[in-house]
Amino acid sequence: MTSAPSSSAPPSTGIGPRRLVRKTLRVAATGLARALHWAGLERSASWRMAVFDAAPAGSVLVSTRGPETYLVSSGDRAIARELYVNGQFDFEKLQKVMRLLGPGFQPRLLLDIGANIGCICIAAVKRGLFERAMAFEPEPYNFSLLAANIHLNGLASRITPRNLALGARDGEQLVFELSKDNYGDHRISMGAQDGQFDEACRERITVPSESLDSQIEGDWPGCLIWMDTQGFEGYVLQGAARSLRERPPLVVEFWPYGMQRSGSYEALKHAVLQAGYTHFHDLELDEGPVPASEAGFDAVWQRLGTSGRFTDLLIQ
Repeated sequence: MTSAPSSSAPPSTGIGPRRLVRKTLRVAATGLARALHWAGLERSASWRMAVFDAAPAGSVLVSTRGPETYLVSSGDRAIARELYVNGQFDFEKLQKVMRLLGPGFQPRLLLDIGANIGCICIAAVKRGLFERAMAFEPEPYNFSLLAANIHLNGLASRITPRNLALGARDGEQLVFELSKDNYGDHRISMGAQDGQFDEACRERITVPSESLDSQIEGDWPGCLIWMDTQGFEGYVLQGAARSLRERPPLVVEFWPYGMQRSGSYEALKHAVLQAGYTHFHDLELDEGPVPASEAGFDAVWQRLGTSGRFTDLLIQ
């Protein structure tokens, strides 16, 4: 029988030097975080911006600034950053739309097309502006956060998420190009030509696409269609002829640069005018209703130009 070698070293504590350093740093960081919380710095927009910007790319952070809670990716320097810093994104725009629609509009269903991670549909339902919503988001990672955020806010029975694009026809597979740092600028790709936003360098994936008409069944009064599809709106409306018969109000991003790249502008005008919409509001301006006509839409196009500016239109 052999015995263990003798040693004069002190008994082991069970914690190696590296683990001890990590534990010390963790305790110190926790104490610092608590101190900052007590000091109220976590409520500072500047502080939260610094935290977001310092996070490793691709980290998932929790936004708790507003009434809603969101999981956001630190890789997204646009919508996610705004949500983390200020707790909401574009909600004031939705409130303006509701004021313009007035008391005669009885909101029930919100169709959020290009829903990203849910900052419009979740806030709209949770704050009582709409009874329920359907949210369409084709990009898989955005969709995973959208689904998680719906559950995180207790809205799984009131918001239906669908992981697909909407377009002119059913059963299509569309090429989708991904922005590296603006997850709200993922969009349908109509070619590899480069442009102002490094389109030629973007990763491309394939996403399923269906028509809006195939996704909605029966009558749905009190519906608002909220659409932000980065220049693809005209094709979405092409696939919504039946859905537009009752002329539900539309909120449509109007981005000449994106529409020029996708070739969707004529389709947008035709779909809106064919459905019988009579006027629109330019939400960037406060100049009252404008008659819905080719000349009216063309005037907005000319005002914005094709260098990248955009607005949103409430079409009625």
